[in-house]
Amino acid sequence: MAGALALAVPAVPAAAPPPFETLRWTAPGAELAALTTQPAACLGTASVEIQAGEALFNSPRLLGGQAAKAGLSCAGCHVNGRDNAHFLMAAVSDRAGTADVTHSFFGAARGNGRFDPVAIPDLARPGKVSRDSAGGALESFVRALIVDEFAGREPTPAMLAAIAAYVRAIAPCPDGDPPVRRALDDQLRLTVSALRGAIGMARRGDAAAARALLAAARHQLGLIAERYPAPPFGAERRDLLAASRALADLDGKAADGDGFTTALSTWRAGFENGLAQRLRRHEARSLYNPANLAFVAPQQDNR
Repeated sequence: MAGALALAVPAVPAAAPPPFETLRWTAPGAELAALTTQPAACLGTASVEIQAGEALFNSPRLLGGQAAKAGLSCAGCHVNGRDNAHFLMAAVSDRAGTADVTHSFFGAARGNGRFDPVAIPDLARPGKVSRDSAGGALESFVRALIVDEFAGREPTPAMLAAIAAYVRAIAPCPDGDPPVRRALDDQLRLTVSALRGAIGMARRGDAAAARALLAAARHQLGLIAERYPAPPFGAERRDLLAASRALADLDGKAADGDGFTTALSTWRAGFENGLAQRLRRHEARSLYNPANLAFVAPQQDNR
């Protein structure tokens, strides 16, 4: 971990796990920037399929293996589908903003026996893989990344289509791509996007994709919980855990199309009209507010 956090709430003991998942792959000195700012997201369109793809893109479960254990998703390297100038992971990066995509740490199939990190690309810019929707090259590339590079589970065709649709929708921002603030609504929006996607996948009979999107929603609830520490937010954390468990209970019902979609719609309505509103009311007191974060001297270098 790059450093210990001093918060406007009781301090986290030195031996405790990192309080923020993203700091596991953040360069020393960039902690506050990584927690409070992000590249702007400028999507050309926002269909349900694109929203589902974005939710999967932000879910560690999609990658599986060591990445999932570390909490790392596609968005860990490509924040909002852009790049991540602060990314730094031991044995994977040689400097901030780079990653060795042929490292055997994540998956043996792509390991080339060399340490050769490259700059993390901005997916809003043209890349080496064609994004022509007619050719299917992007879908094939994404599948190879998931299955070969990261040793993840085989995604369903609908999952691949959703992720590819999201990547194709990522566009440069017209005002020069200034960084924007991280906020609670980032996680709330992705939670709802995942639920919409899960309902759509279930209606198509794709239970595996629906389960993957449930996991994506639960991951976002976990990221919210990081920002509402106990004390003083013990009640909110308990309710976030209960909400996540309720989604987990629906996992086994994903093959029950109508029953699953009804239950998920009910969960969403209750969440948006209840807990989400409470979280919004307390956002200024939470760790989404940069004023409630401060850093002490680094204790350990993660390079």
